[in-house]
Amino acid sequence: MAKLTSIDDINADYSYEDTAAGGKRDTDLVSCGQHGTYNELSYIFKEKLQPYIDAEKITKQAAIDALSECCKEINNPRKRIDFYAALTKKLGVTVKH
Repeated sequence: MAKLTSIDDINADYSYEDTAAGGKRDTDLVSCGQHGTYNELSYIFKEKLQPYIDAEKITKQAAIDALSECCKEINNPRKRIDFYAALTKKLGVTVKH
């Protein structure tokens, strides 16, 4: 298996279309493989993990690997609180939701 290097690589492993964008449960759940105008993993990477990358507390590759692992390890539907807790544990930095 090739090494994942981007959010697109992670998304390629999943088939998901959000047919109820902005639904009641959206704030509580994390969608892996979401395509279209909004991408959940891209949001988490840019808003939650990029500041740690910029501060050199984690690497970009560690962030990509952790996102991919969390998508695989956490049963769908993935609760945001569980997803962020798993990211925190894997990366050794606090990822708040």
